[in-house]
Formats: sequence, structure tokens, C-alpha cells
Amino acid sequence: MAEGSARETTIGELFVTGMVVPDLEKAIEETTQTLGVAFTPVQESPLRMRTGKGVEVFDLRFVYSLGRPPYLELIEGIPGGYYDSNGGYIRHVGLWVDDLTAASAQLARSGMPLEASGMNGEVEPYAFVFHSLPWGLRVELVDRVQQPTFEAWLGGGELQI
Repeated sequence: MAEGSARETTIGELFVTGMVVPDLEKAIEETTQTLGVAFTPVQESPLRMRTGKGVEVFDLRFVYSLGRPPYLELIEGIPGGYYDSNGGYIRHVGLWVDDLTAASAQLARSGMPLEASGMNGEVEPYAFVFHSLPWGLRVELVDRVQQPTFEAWLGGGELQI
């Protein structure tokens, strides 16, 4: 593995730690001020996902840190939804995977149940899934076909998801 590259795990490649925050702009400002971290422009993406409460449809606002992986993702909390900030917390670690369905099944078999999955029409899972353990560890598996789009965005392009 090359220096500065993401970290390999048994299920995929670690590339991001996501934090849900109550005020995205304030979190960006304070993180930049205190740690010197630069971020992408704020991205707003419509999402549809199935959670334990049913299907949620919302616009997700987020940024990624610039530089090398693993990245820091700041996500604006959505009260009462899957991304409720509850004051701010580390939300998940994200892994690129080559086969989303197989990797998700592997985590479920290992004792980390499926918590939520991305949807595109009737296609499910689509693009990403979340698995979690009762004590708080949450893993986002992201289909590697999304990686070139994210890397282009992190290089200054537009994010098209």
C-alpha cells in the first residue's frame, strides 16, 4: 500500500470518518480554524434510503476534507431522521467495497446487522449501506463504482450522485 493511501480492512478500504453536526457552516469554520483543515464546497444531495423506521427522503448537506484519505466528512444533522445530530458525534467509518451486496452480507453474517441502505427506485441496496453494533460502531460500505466520482469531486469537480 502506498504512503498516504487509504487503509485496507478485511472487508474493504477505509476512506472516511463521518461526523454528524448540528450546524454545518459552524463546524466547517471551527474545524478549519482549530485544525487548519480545508473542505470541499458544501454539497447538497437528494437521498432516498430505507432505515429501521421505513423509507426516508431528504436532502443531505455535507462536506469532505481535502487532502489524502482517510477523509473527514461533516454531515448536517436532520432532526428526527436517520442523520439526527443529537448534539454532534462521530457517525461512521466508510469503506470502499468491490461488491456491495456481498460485503454487506459478510458484515451481517459476522454479527453487524444491516441498519440502512441506499435506494434508487426499486434498486436496493444502491450505492451504500450502513451496518452497526449496539455500542455505537457504524460502518458505511460504499460501492467502489462511486469512487471515481468522489475523487473527481475532491479534486475540485462537481459531485454527481
